[in-house]
Amino acid sequence: MRPRQETVQLPMMQPIRRPSIIDQAELELRNAIYFGDLRPGDTIPEVQVSKQMGISRSSLREACQRLVRDGLLTQIPGRGLFVTRMDAGTMSDFIDYRLGIEMQAASIVADRVAFLRSAGDAAAAESLLAPLREPMERTRRALEAEEVIEAGNADLDLHQQIAEIAGNRFLISSMSTIVILTRMGSFSDPRGFGVRADLAEAHEKLLAALSAGDASRARAVLRETLQELAGRLRSGEAELEVVRDPDLLESDGPEWTTLGDDQGE
Repeated sequence: MRPRQETVQLPMMQPIRRPSIIDQAELELRNAIYFGDLRPGDTIPEVQVSKQMGISRSSLREACQRLVRDGLLTQIPGRGLFVTRMDAGTMSDFIDYRLGIEMQAASIVADRVAFLRSAGDAAAAESLLAPLREPMERTRRALEAEEVIEAGNADLDLHQQIAEIAGNRFLISSMSTIVILTRMGSFSDPRGFGVRADLAEAHEKLLAALSAGDASRARAVLRETLQELAGRLRSGEAELEVVRDPDLLESDGPEWTTLGDDQGE
């Protein structure tokens, strides 16, 4: 007689799947907003966009609703979906949110560096912060070459890297949305897309505070940097010198291509 097999109780498992069409559509829209192909106030024409992406309108709607949830798109009943405009009130709320996320990430990194240094492992502390040096150098080179958009890209990459080094997945996820919202605010500036002329020096101050394991000083540098950004984007005026690209003004809307008849659901 064959021995009886015991039943194994497995936990509930989710099926493993490749990225869905909706995931890919969401990423395409996020990238379009980040790189400025979609600017604040631009509409998202459902028919044309779904046709260009080669997906159903229902799939596009679901992808768009994810961006509405994150504040990147605004839905106006009877009018449709638009890339969110960062008005003064929105900017104030957003900077408060960004400060909370970034100051926490910087504190975690600085505390970790302080622990490593107190343990006599200076090499590990420097290795931990090494990913920040590449975007710092990119910022410096971009400013020297007057490549304003690249300087902005490098700046956002550095701030994203701090969250990555902190290693908290919730902070990392939040920063992924924050960098796009920051870009939207910059594109909303009526004087043109701009970055601080002393951005590289601001990065050096932040890295110096993190390298010293000084969480309080790192938070102070972030607070000064983000308050300057908020003031500039709210009023269009800047206390510090700003390098601008007048060609990167708010868009009148993308050139959507109509590909034919309405697509079914």
